Amino acid sequence: MHRLARLVFVCLFLFAGCRPQAVEDESVAVRQIIEAYNANLVRWYEAGMMDSVAAVFAADARQMGPNTEPLVGRETIREFWSQVAGLGTWTFAINTEEVTAYGPVAVERGTYTLDFKPGDSALPGMAASADTGNYLVEWRLEAGRWLIVNDVATSQRSVESLCAQQ
Repeated sequence: MHRLARLVFVCLFLFAGCRPQAVEDESVAVRQIIEAYNANLVRWYEAGMMDSVAAVFAADARQMGPNTEPLVGRETIREFWSQVAGLGTWTFAINTEEVTAYGPVAVERGTYTLDFKPGDSALPGMAASADTGNYLVEWRLEAGRWLIVNDVATSQRSVESLCAQQ
């Protein structure tokens, strides 16, 4: 009986030891895919190609930016960005710091910078702005494609503003 228990323990130990490497290998592969998507997203946002941007979001996606109401659904995200894209020049930089993938779900964590310069169509008094912050994105594998399900950004500027008020 002790021999069987020892054998089961050894098998479980070996299996548990292999599992984290499998998750790590999967995460590395998915990170490469996500970083390619991010490079395209940066380009598409800057070019005002909002149909392409929206295609990377799941139908039930949520985009939650700093100090704003969430954008719920692929179409809402596309409509919002289509409206604001024409207000000026948007320049994004996304730095993926970590991706953890497990089966059909992946979580990406990183930092971003965003610069906005108003254009001719900007609202009166609209000023240039810059922001930096952190983000967390949940991705889901659907029909062989990774899609954004939840996109949450936290602005460092917001935190700095709160600290400055005290």
